[in-house]
Amino acid sequence: MRHLEAIKDYWTMRVDGYSCSILDELGSGKASHWLDIINSYLTSTSSLEVLDIGTGPGFFPIIMGNEGHKVTAIDYTEAMLDMAKRNCEQFGISAHFCHMDAQRLSFPDDSFDLILSRNLVWDLERPRKAYREWLRVLRPGGRMIIFDGNHYLHLFDRDYAIENQKRESGDHRYLKGVDTNIIKDIARDLPLSRERRPQWDINTLIELGARLVFADIRGMDSCRKVLNGEPISLPFSFIVVAEK
Repeated sequence: MRHLEAIKDYWTMRVDGYSCSILDELGSGKASHWLDIINSYLTSTSSLEVLDIGTGPGFFPIIMGNEGHKVTAIDYTEAMLDMAKRNCEQFGISAHFCHMDAQRLSFPDDSFDLILSRNLVWDLERPRKAYREWLRVLRPGGRMIIFDGNHYLHLFDRDYAIENQKRESGDHRYLKGVDTNIIKDIARDLPLSRERRPQWDINTLIELGARLVFADIRGMDSCRKVLNGEPISLPFSFIVVAEK
Protein backbone atom coordinates (compact mmCIF):
# COMPACT_ATOMS: atom_id res chain seq x y z
CA MET A 1 0.00 0.00 0.00
CA ARG A 2 1.34 3.31 -1.14
CA HIS A 3 1.10 5.41 2.01
CA LEU A 4 1.32 2.84 4.81
CA GLU A 5 4.96 3.50 5.70
CA ALA A 6 4.56 7.28 5.45
CA ILE A 7 1.56 7.10 7.80
CA LYS A 8 3.62 5.02 10.23
CA ASP A 9 6.47 7.55 10.09
CA TYR A 10 4.10 10.40 10.87
CA TRP A 11 2.59 8.68 13.90
CA THR A 12 6.07 7.75 15.09
CA MET A 13 6.75 11.49 15.31
CA ARG A 14 3.45 12.01 17.13
CA VAL A 15 3.92 9.31 19.76
CA ASP A 16 5.07 11.50 22.67
CA GLY A 17 2.38 14.12 22.21
CA TYR A 18 -0.34 11.53 21.65
CA SER A 19 0.70 9.71 24.80
CA CYS A 20 0.52 12.95 26.79
CA SER A 21 -3.01 13.54 25.50
CA ILE A 22 -4.34 10.14 26.58
CA LEU A 23 -2.59 10.33 29.96
CA ASP A 24 -4.21 13.71 30.50
CA GLU A 25 -7.59 12.19 29.61
CA LEU A 26 -7.07 9.34 32.03
CA GLY A 27 -5.81 11.70 34.71
CA SER A 28 -8.85 13.95 34.37
CA GLY A 29 -11.26 11.12 35.09
CA LYS A 30 -12.53 10.69 31.54
CA ALA A 31 -11.94 6.94 31.62
CA SER A 32 -15.29 6.40 33.34
CA HIS A 33 -17.00 8.52 30.68
CA TRP A 34 -15.52 6.42 27.86
CA LEU A 35 -16.35 3.20 29.70
CA ASP A 36 -19.96 4.31 30.12
CA ILE A 37 -20.21 5.00 26.39
CA ILE A 38 -18.76 1.61 25.47
CA ASN A 39 -20.92 -0.28 27.96
CA SER A 40 -24.05 1.46 26.71
CA TYR A 41 -23.63 -0.33 23.37
CA LEU A 42 -22.94 -3.80 24.79
CA THR A 43 -25.38 -6.57 25.61
CA SER A 44 -22.89 -8.12 28.07
CA THR A 45 -20.00 -6.51 29.94
CA SER A 46 -18.48 -9.54 31.66
CA SER A 47 -15.16 -11.21 30.73
CA LEU A 48 -14.89 -10.02 27.15
CA GLU A 49 -12.17 -10.84 24.65
CA VAL A 50 -11.41 -7.36 23.30
CA LEU A 51 -9.42 -6.34 20.23
CA ASP A 52 -8.26 -2.73 20.15
CA ILE A 53 -7.29 -1.84 16.57
CA GLY A 54 -4.89 1.07 16.23
CA THR A 55 -4.25 1.22 19.95
CA GLY A 56 -1.88 4.19 19.79
CA PRO A 57 -0.48 4.82 23.29
CA GLY A 58 -2.81 2.26 24.88
CA PHE A 59 -5.94 4.20 25.84
CA PHE A 60 -8.47 1.39 25.46
CA PRO A 61 -6.28 -1.39 26.93
CA ILE A 62 -5.97 0.68 30.11
CA ILE A 63 -9.71 1.38 30.32
CA MET A 64 -10.89 -2.12 29.41
CA GLY A 65 -8.09 -3.97 31.19
CA ASN A 66 -8.97 -2.16 34.39
CA GLU A 67 -12.44 -3.73 34.10
CA GLY A 68 -10.99 -7.23 33.91
CA HIS A 69 -11.41 -7.78 30.18
CA LYS A 70 -8.76 -9.64 28.20
CA VAL A 71 -7.38 -7.10 25.74
CA THR A 72 -5.34 -7.65 22.59
CA ALA A 73 -4.07 -4.40 21.08
CA ILE A 74 -2.56 -3.89 17.65
CA ASP A 75 -0.86 -1.02 15.87
CA TYR A 76 1.29 -0.72 12.77
CA THR A 77 3.56 1.88 14.40
CA GLU A 78 6.11 0.14 16.61
CA ALA A 79 6.77 3.30 18.63
CA MET A 80 3.08 3.45 19.55
CA LEU A 81 3.14 -0.16 20.71
CA ASP A 82 6.21 0.48 22.84
CA MET A 83 4.52 3.50 24.41
CA ALA A 84 1.29 1.56 24.95
CA LYS A 85 3.20 -1.15 26.81
CA ARG A 86 4.87 1.43 29.06
CA ASN A 87 1.60 3.20 29.77
CA CYS A 88 -0.16 -0.06 30.60
CA GLU A 89 2.66 -1.02 32.94
CA GLN A 90 2.33 2.36 34.63
CA PHE A 91 -1.35 1.60 35.33
CA GLY A 92 -0.70 -2.01 36.30
CA ILE A 93 -2.59 -3.34 33.29
CA SER A 94 -1.74 -6.55 31.46
CA ALA A 95 -2.54 -6.68 27.73
CA HIS A 96 -1.28 -8.53 24.66
CA PHE A 97 0.33 -6.31 22.02
CA CYS A 98 0.88 -7.16 18.35
CA HIS A 99 2.52 -5.30 15.49
CA MET A 100 -0.09 -5.66 12.74
CA ASP A 101 -1.72 -3.91 9.81
CA ALA A 102 -5.38 -3.15 10.62
CA GLN A 103 -6.24 -4.00 7.00
CA ARG A 104 -4.71 -7.49 7.20
CA LEU A 105 -5.28 -9.26 10.51
CA SER A 106 -3.58 -12.55 11.35
CA PHE A 107 -6.16 -13.70 13.92
CA PRO A 108 -8.44 -16.68 13.26
CA ASP A 109 -12.10 -16.19 12.41
CA ASP A 110 -14.49 -15.51 15.33
CA SER A 111 -11.77 -14.60 17.84
CA PHE A 112 -13.16 -11.60 19.73
CA ASP A 113 -16.33 -10.49 21.51
CA LEU A 114 -15.66 -6.79 21.08
CA ILE A 115 -13.62 -4.68 18.67
CA LEU A 116 -12.75 -1.09 19.55
CA SER A 117 -11.07 1.54 17.40
CA ARG A 118 -10.51 5.25 17.92
CA ASN A 119 -9.40 7.73 15.26
CA LEU A 120 -8.03 5.11 12.89
CA VAL A 121 -10.43 4.30 10.06
CA TRP A 122 -10.04 7.71 8.38
CA ASP A 123 -6.29 6.96 8.21
CA LEU A 124 -6.62 3.73 6.21
CA GLU A 125 -5.89 3.23 2.54
CA ARG A 126 -8.29 0.28 2.24
CA PRO A 127 -11.02 0.86 4.83
CA ARG A 128 -13.53 -1.50 3.21
CA LYS A 129 -11.01 -4.33 3.39
CA ALA A 130 -10.33 -3.41 7.00
CA TYR A 131 -14.00 -3.62 7.93
CA ARG A 132 -14.27 -6.99 6.19
CA GLU A 133 -11.34 -8.26 8.25
CA TRP A 134 -12.74 -6.87 11.48
CA LEU A 135 -16.06 -8.57 10.94
CA ARG A 136 -14.23 -11.80 10.11
CA VAL A 137 -12.44 -11.94 13.47
CA LEU A 138 -15.53 -10.86 15.42
CA ARG A 139 -17.62 -13.62 16.97
CA PRO A 140 -21.29 -13.96 15.98
CA GLY A 141 -23.23 -11.61 18.22
CA GLY A 142 -20.08 -9.61 18.94
CA ARG A 143 -19.90 -5.88 18.39
CA MET A 144 -17.58 -3.31 16.89
CA ILE A 145 -17.54 0.22 18.31
CA ILE A 146 -15.74 2.70 16.08
CA PHE A 147 -14.94 6.24 17.20
CA ASP A 148 -13.89 8.34 14.22
CA GLY A 149 -14.46 11.56 12.32
CA ASN A 150 -14.57 13.48 9.05
CA HIS A 151 -11.15 14.94 9.72
CA TYR A 152 -10.21 15.95 6.17
CA LEU A 153 -13.52 16.01 4.36
CA HIS A 154 -13.26 19.80 4.29
CA LEU A 155 -10.55 19.42 1.63
CA PHE A 156 -13.15 18.13 -0.86
CA ASP A 157 -16.62 18.98 0.46
CA ARG A 158 -17.84 22.59 0.22
CA ASP A 159 -20.29 22.35 3.14
CA TYR A 160 -17.61 21.00 5.44
CA ALA A 161 -15.07 23.52 4.15
CA ILE A 162 -17.37 26.39 5.09
CA GLU A 163 -17.95 25.03 8.58
CA ASN A 164 -14.28 24.19 9.05
CA GLN A 165 -13.34 27.84 8.41
CA LYS A 166 -15.55 28.89 11.32
CA ARG A 167 -13.81 26.59 13.75
CA GLU A 168 -10.79 27.36 15.84
CA SER A 169 -7.52 25.75 14.85
CA GLY A 170 -7.67 23.52 17.92
CA ASP A 171 -5.42 22.60 20.81
CA HIS A 172 -1.80 22.26 19.65
CA ARG A 173 -0.32 21.36 23.04
CA TYR A 174 0.10 17.76 22.04
CA LEU A 175 1.68 18.25 18.62
CA LYS A 176 5.17 18.75 20.09
CA GLY A 177 6.25 20.70 17.02
CA VAL A 178 5.24 18.04 14.50
CA ASP A 179 4.16 19.53 11.15
CA THR A 180 0.56 18.42 10.57
CA ASN A 181 0.85 19.30 6.87
CA ILE A 182 2.57 15.93 6.53
CA ILE A 183 -0.58 13.99 7.35
CA LYS A 184 -2.75 16.55 5.55
CA ASP A 185 -0.88 15.85 2.32
CA ILE A 186 -1.27 12.11 2.84
CA ALA A 187 -4.97 12.53 3.66
CA ARG A 188 -5.58 14.09 0.24
CA ASP A 189 -5.00 10.63 -1.24
CA LEU A 190 -6.90 8.62 1.39
CA PRO A 191 -10.33 7.42 0.22
CA LEU A 192 -12.36 8.45 3.27
CA SER A 193 -11.23 12.06 3.00
CA ARG A 194 -13.76 12.29 0.15
CA GLU A 195 -16.65 10.42 1.78
CA ARG A 196 -19.40 11.74 4.00
CA ARG A 197 -19.36 9.66 7.10
CA PRO A 198 -20.81 7.87 8.98
CA GLN A 199 -23.11 7.23 6.00
CA TRP A 200 -20.26 5.48 4.19
CA ASP A 201 -19.53 3.25 7.18
CA ILE A 202 -23.15 2.24 7.64
CA ASN A 203 -23.61 1.35 3.97
CA THR A 204 -20.31 -0.54 3.81
CA LEU A 205 -20.90 -2.58 6.97
CA ILE A 206 -24.38 -3.53 5.82
CA GLU A 207 -22.99 -4.63 2.45
CA LEU A 208 -20.36 -6.71 4.25
CA GLY A 209 -23.03 -8.58 6.19
CA ALA A 210 -23.25 -6.92 9.60
CA ARG A 211 -26.71 -7.65 10.98
CA LEU A 212 -27.05 -4.53 13.11
CA VAL A 213 -25.46 -1.19 12.21
CA PHE A 214 -26.10 2.29 13.53
CA ALA A 215 -24.37 5.61 14.07
CA ASP A 216 -24.50 7.87 17.11
CA ILE A 217 -23.62 11.57 17.01
CA ARG A 218 -25.19 12.49 20.37
CA GLY A 219 -22.71 14.58 22.29
CA MET A 220 -20.26 14.45 19.39
CA ASP A 221 -18.80 17.33 17.40
CA SER A 222 -21.39 18.21 14.75
CA CYS A 223 -23.40 21.11 13.38
CA ARG A 224 -26.80 21.59 11.79
CA LYS A 225 -27.54 23.95 8.94
CA VAL A 226 -30.19 24.57 6.30
CA LEU A 227 -29.40 23.97 2.64
CA ASN A 228 -31.99 24.63 -0.06
CA GLY A 229 -34.62 24.89 2.63
CA GLU A 230 -33.76 21.48 4.12
CA PRO A 231 -32.09 20.98 7.52
CA ILE A 232 -28.96 18.81 7.36
CA SER A 233 -26.51 17.54 9.94
CA LEU A 234 -22.74 17.69 9.38
CA PRO A 235 -21.02 15.40 11.89
CA PHE A 236 -17.34 16.09 12.40
CA SER A 237 -17.03 13.15 14.79
CA PHE A 238 -19.24 10.13 15.38
CA ILE A 239 -19.58 6.61 16.73
CA VAL A 240 -20.42 3.62 14.54
CA VAL A 241 -21.65 0.39 16.11
CA ALA A 242 -21.98 -2.89 14.23
CA GLU A 243 -22.96 -6.39 15.30
CA LYS A 244 -21.98 -9.56 13.47
